[in-house]
Order: sequence, then C-alpha cells, then structure tokens
Amino acid sequence: MHKFEEMENTSKLSLFEQHFQETSIPGLQPMQSSARDYLNGQDFPTTRVERFKYTRLTKLSNGISPDFSPIGIEKLKSHQICADAIAIFVGNGSVILPSDELPKGLQIDFIQAASDLPQTNTKDVFAAMNVLYAHSGVRIQVDKNVVLEQPIELVHVCSGAYAGYTRHAINVGENAQAKFIMTYASESCMDAFSHVHTTLEVGASAHVTLEKIQMESAEIFSFVDEEVFQDKESVFQINTMTLDGKLVRNDLHIQVQGEHAETHLNGMYMLNGQQHVANYTTVDHQVPNCESNELYKGMMDEKSMAVFNGKVFVRKDAQKTNAFQSNANVLISEDASVNSKPELEIYADDVKCSHGSTTGQLDDEAIFYLRARGLSEKSAKQLMLTAFMSDVLDKITIPAVKTKVHRTINKRFNWELE
Repeated sequence: MHKFEEMENTSKLSLFEQHFQETSIPGLQPMQSSARDYLNGQDFPTTRVERFKYTRLTKLSNGISPDFSPIGIEKLKSHQICADAIAIFVGNGSVILPSDELPKGLQIDFIQAASDLPQTNTKDVFAAMNVLYAHSGVRIQVDKNVVLEQPIELVHVCSGAYAGYTRHAINVGENAQAKFIMTYASESCMDAFSHVHTTLEVGASAHVTLEKIQMESAEIFSFVDEEVFQDKESVFQINTMTLDGKLVRNDLHIQVQGEHAETHLNGMYMLNGQQHVANYTTVDHQVPNCESNELYKGMMDEKSMAVFNGKVFVRKDAQKTNAFQSNANVLISEDASVNSKPELEIYADDVKCSHGSTTGQLDDEAIFYLRARGLSEKSAKQLMLTAFMSDVLDKITIPAVKTKVHRTINKRFNWELE
C-alpha cells in the first residue's frame, strides 16, 4: 500500500472514531490501554485485511452522521418476540430495564454497575473501539443452582442514523439453567451503525441456550460479537438466525476452559437483494474430553453474498476432543455468491475432528420430479429449501422464536412455511 493510501485510510479511521465519546463503563478501563495500542497506526479495514477480505466497508468508511432520538416504549415492545420473556429494551443505545419484580436468584442492572468485566480478545478495530466507546448495556447475573422458567429477551432496536457501541455481560452460575433471546430489529434507519458485544460466562454444569434473531433493515451496518467462557461439564448452545439486514457481521468466540463441556453452534442465513452476511466463528478447545458441533446453512438469492469462516482450535492438552464443523450453501441465483472457509488447527493427537463445506444449486431433476407430481415450480423449490434448512430450524428451542422465524421467512420470500 502506498504511503498516501495509508494516510488516507488512517485518517478515515480517525474521523470515524471522532463520532463517539469515551466510555463511562468502569469495568472496561483495564482493557483500554491494550485497545488503544491495537488501534495505534491501524487503518480502516479494507479487503486487504484478512478478516475483511470479502467484506467491503467503503460506504461506512466514507463517514457517518449520527443523528437519532429516543425510541418510544411501544415501538420497542412491538419488536419483542416472546411475550412471556423477561424483557430488556435497548433503543438507539438507551437501556430500559424490566419494571416487574425479578425471579429469585436473577439480577439485572446497567453495565456501569459492573466493577470488573471478563478480559476479551481484540479481533479487529471495531472490537477495540467497543472497549473505548461503549456507552450502554446490561449486566445479568443468574445465581448458582437457579433454574429460570422464563427466557430473558434483549430487544435491540435502531432508528434514524443511529451509530453506537453497546456492551453486555452475562454470568450464569454453577448448575444454573437459563435461556436468552437476542433480538435485533430496526425502525426507519438511514445508514445506521451498531456494534454489540456480549460476554457470557457459563458456570460449571450450567446449561445455557442463546437464540439470536437478526431482522434489521437494509439501511444498517450491524456488527455483533459474542465471547463465551465455558466451565467444566457445562452445555452451551447458540442458534443464529439471520433473516434480514444490509450488512451483518457475526463474530463468535468460544473458549472451552473446563473438561466435559459441550458446545453447539447453529446458524441459518437467508439472503436476497444485495445483502451481505458474514459469520466468523472460533471454538477454542483448551482442555481434554470436550465436544463441539457446528452447523451453518445458507440460502443466497439475487446479488446477495455470504461469508463463513469457522475455526476450531484443539490445544496440546485438549486430548479426547470431538469437534465437528459443517457449512452448506445453496445459490438460487447465478449472481449470488458465498465464500466459505472452515478450518481446523489441531495440536493434540487423540482427537476426532472433521470439517466440511458444500455449495451448490437446487437439483433440476428433483424439481422436475416434484412438478410431475402436481407441485408448481415455486412450491417445489420451497419444499426443497425447507428440507435443506430444516435441521437448523429444528434446533430452535423456544416456540415463539420458531414461529417468528417462520413468519419472517414467509413474508420476505413469499413462502408458506409452517
């Protein structure tokens, strides 16, 4: 890169940073020095940066003009998926905590109340800026041995030209059980930008499920990070359903730190228009006798693009690890594309690990067979795509979430999915 280009890109990153105020979250202070060191001399990401090789951020780098106002509670509630959930609303970065009495053993507070937060990885410039500029979020504590009957839903809604960083910290204690819904929606956005980082500590023998539903509009750059720390004999499952959004980027990092832990990562993305969705996952097996399963499936139509980069580390001491990773994609249009890169990095010798990636189109012979039995071409294609996606859809554990996902797919693609 020429010196002029370096100066131009560095200037763009500096100008981008100027839109945000320094964080007031005390728990982030110990991480700020390393975040500043990371940003020092960095450029705004281009396709020359490996982690953004297939993601163009030119429009975002050319500048944002944050201009937004508070979102009314009724608007926020209209995006809540599960009516029975304990709801937390984040509208344009402003947090509204639950007003009803919480179950025994559950504490929910503003993130500013957290005196310390887990140390997290700085994956890119946006993760570093979240440490420096996050201005809101929540801290959730589920105490030891507590079994929550209600799910907890965090409803994120952006409107106007919102631009901001949000930070959540969730801790589920030993032998506790909890389900979370992370909902992402928007209202009349205009080139908005949102970066949400969540740390989730899963205690020994705890069981945690996270349903992540992304339904934002075609006018928002949405970056979502989750960093998960798993203790021994814990079970963690995340289901990421990306159903809309202009540019959506998911970064998921799992640190398996206790023996006999189970990790399940499932993802589905259905794209059309000029949507761009990137899923980056890392499962880091640090101890022996653990298992991880990863299944991501995508459907791309028109000029949409998907990126999948999944990496599994098996450290030297992580013997007896079982790790399986699969990414499968269907291209509906000749103009759609996908870039898939599953990876294994193994330093132990007594393991069972596999990874695979497939990309193809619908089988013309199968469509002809179904049409010969009375189905229209549209119905035949829908049936085949539904069957293709079904093993991911079946992973959803909350009925209200599954219903919402089906209805959203039907509306966007004019389907009749049940």
